[in-house]
Amino acid sequence: MTSTHVHSGRVINYRPEIDGLRTLAVLPVILFHAGFTVFSGGFVGVDIFFVISGYLITSILAAEIAEGNFSILKFYERRARRILPALFFVILATVPFALAWMLDGDIQNLGRSIMSVAVFASNLFFWRNTDYFDPASGEQPLLHTWSLGVEEQYYIFFPLFLLVAWKLKKPGLTLFILCVIGVSLALSQWGATYHPALNFYLLPTRAWELLAGSLAAMLLFRQQPAVTVPSFSLYKAALAITGSVMVLYSIFEFDEATPVPSLYTVVPVLGTCLIIMFASPRCLTGKVLAFKPMVAIGLISYSAYLWHQPVFALYRVSPFQLSAYDSQVFLVLILAVFALAWISWKYVEAPFRYKNRVSRAAVFKWAGASMVALLAIGGTLNVLYTAKADPLAVTVPDCPDFQVGVPGLVCKKIGNGAKLAVFFGDSHILPLIDDFKEEPGVTYMFLSVMGCAPLVGLERYDGMGFSGNCDKPGQIKQYADYVARLAPEKIVLVGRWTLYMQGWQKKNVLQKQHHLLQLDTGEKGLTPSQVVSTGIDATVNYFARTTPASRLYILEQVPDIQMFGHVRAVVSALGDNVPRAAVDAWDKDERALLDSKTQGGQLSLIHTKQYFCDATTCEIGKDKQYYYLDDNHLSPSGAKLLTEPLKMAIAD
Repeated sequence: MTSTHVHSGRVINYRPEIDGLRTLAVLPVILFHAGFTVFSGGFVGVDIFFVISGYLITSILAAEIAEGNFSILKFYERRARRILPALFFVILATVPFALAWMLDGDIQNLGRSIMSVAVFASNLFFWRNTDYFDPASGEQPLLHTWSLGVEEQYYIFFPLFLLVAWKLKKPGLTLFILCVIGVSLALSQWGATYHPALNFYLLPTRAWELLAGSLAAMLLFRQQPAVTVPSFSLYKAALAITGSVMVLYSIFEFDEATPVPSLYTVVPVLGTCLIIMFASPRCLTGKVLAFKPMVAIGLISYSAYLWHQPVFALYRVSPFQLSAYDSQVFLVLILAVFALAWISWKYVEAPFRYKNRVSRAAVFKWAGASMVALLAIGGTLNVLYTAKADPLAVTVPDCPDFQVGVPGLVCKKIGNGAKLAVFFGDSHILPLIDDFKEEPGVTYMFLSVMGCAPLVGLERYDGMGFSGNCDKPGQIKQYADYVARLAPEKIVLVGRWTLYMQGWQKKNVLQKQHHLLQLDTGEKGLTPSQVVSTGIDATVNYFARTTPASRLYILEQVPDIQMFGHVRAVVSALGDNVPRAAVDAWDKDERALLDSKTQGGQLSLIHTKQYFCDATTCEIGKDKQYYYLDDNHLSPSGAKLLTEPLKMAIAD
């Protein structure tokens, strides 16, 4: 999310409408990440930034190459002056709040992300670790730096590429860039279908967006080498308006289910190119974008982009949750973001741009020192906050004939007794495993399909690739078939039932556009609660038919504290106990549904609340031991509270 202003009257004139275009990019991104669903496609602001960056950098380089004074050293000096000061400042400001409010594992993850930022590889780090559209990603302070990684990797190669390509004559250069754009775009369309995470984060599938801006700069430069401001004509004004409509359509009509980048992304990218190439100061589009408030926001857009994600993420893990007023809170946070952006722009960004204040030698020394400092800070956090054994990282697939090597599938067997009890469900099974020990005459088997309700006849349909093991018809039934073939004495269904009944209801954390479950027949018209109810009935009937001797249980969800936030922040604000009324209000529909399903005698309900809650409060920790890993998964100490009650509930 960068830009450079070069004031050279012979070649490059300042274009205020480009700063206004930055505003059109940064505001939708911020509002999208704040959870304002009207800006459902606000994430395309990043694509707009890529085009702007390609245009501005290429304009500068083309001018320097044409004049014969191109210097790779000067190019990277400008990048260092523009990128590093504000980035370093924001990261330093983020760390103390993260230490106060985040869990150890999340702090370790932050440390690793800081190290990746230091070497401009954060896009690679988040590709391996984070789904951008997963609600939990809203709690990662540096997630947005993936785009800086893409840009800086692009600018490792592009100056030399342009220097070599410049030797081609105009038609040859244009054709060459178009071919590279075509290859990258085709790769992104393929990746959107087969490798969406790789496609989203990596340079090869994003390069065409930056190159589109570069091509726009080359076309303007070759047509008007003395002035790079578009001339006015009615057809050019119409094309600029068309570009604006394309950009606005993408911002308001795209959503999280739109594959990006892909052929869909051509709409905002081409629209941005049309604005850049045809919006003159005399046309309507140019006048709107050059409006002083638009320009003012555009000038601080880089700092605003840097600040918004840490501010939002730290609020989401802070002890100051006001979920009933999230819309108002996030409006205040957005104002805070722009206040911080102005401060860092005026006192951090701007001073480094002037050579009379900071020399080239000082810039490179400072850049090297800051990168070393970021590596040291990140490495220290990574070492000091090494997460303890994560119950959600169980990977031992030691069940016979089970699918091995499939991410998100876990099967763990404990003991070799004749009596078999199988726990079948989503990731909420995993914390329970470590506290079960071998017992004479008993075998415990834990079968977890992360993110998937253990209910036959249903499927996930959020389309984000978050739970690929249950987003197709019949997938859950395959795992149920495996359980049935074991003919266990006891089957315990485990799941985060409020999630499956209500969807992602934590406001302003990149909510899904849809609820998470549907009938795998594709039938529409049912509420989420009706879908879950139908799934429970189908599962009870399925096991009654396939393994009639098995006794079926369903485990009540443990108290869900998402309305308060992450456990560490909650404990720091409220202590070891939270009001039970809020927990009961959240899961009352779950309790009513599960109670109703046990009336026929085929399904038994195992209660959990009494092991955490009294009449007025629910305990979420004790003696500095948290009972949760986050806001819904139990920690090892929390799981210990359930082990013996679970064994007793399923005992003869």
